[in-house]
Amino acid sequence: MTTVGSIKAEIISSRNILMAGRTNEHILPCLENVIAAVDLINVSSTKHILVHCVKEAIDQIKGSEYISAGRILNLIHNLPLTEEGEKRWDVNYFFSIELAAFLDDFDNVKNAGHIALYVCGQIASRYMVLDS
Repeated sequence: MTTVGSIKAEIISSRNILMAGRTNEHILPCLENVIAAVDLINVSSTKHILVHCVKEAIDQIKGSEYISAGRILNLIHNLPLTEEGEKRWDVNYFFSIELAAFLDDFDNVKNAGHIALYVCGQIASRYMVLDS
């Protein structure tokens, strides 16, 4: 059975292999497990981001875009999966380090603009308070 902890482990282990420019027979099933277990995640923005980005990574793996898929997984690997994790999560660190690293390699990530906008939109809807 997949747990919240194994979701993060499956993303990280898949990312590590993909970033080396290769894949194996376990990566697609691991990422499909992540999508199947998304209901275990109780942070709505993370849930939406994972489904969107993991599906994109799967499509890229099928198209032999391994490093690009790995960079997508690297962007999302530290998102909070639980309410407790969300309280400890540093959104400023995410934008200044994780997103910045993703954008530094913008030209080498297929659909990078779409992914970055989607992720930022989901996070903004969770953290931004609109003035009335």
